[in-house]
Amino acid sequence: MGSFKHPRFFDPLDLETIERVYESVWAQLEAREPLRDKALDDARQEALRKHVFNVAGSHRVEFDALYEQVMVSIPDPWIVFDVPSARQRPRR
Repeated sequence: MGSFKHPRFFDPLDLETIERVYESVWAQLEAREPLRDKALDDARQEALRKHVFNVAGSHRVEFDALYEQVMVSIPDPWIVFDVPSARQRPRR
């Protein structure tokens, strides 16, 4: 799930559950927006990873509860705006 650092320690079972929730939610988001700009998927996936960890918070991680909390907290359609860095901005 990338290199996102979270201040809470998650045991291996928690991390596996978080990974499965992430994958399940990502599959739902892909299905909701089949005509999305796929070039932005990396940014969307990173934002989703962070969001899943934030929702997991400091309580016990259970798949069904975490999945529901993440799905309820994501607006439809789910759009991540990627602000270009200074290098990527067009020169004037």
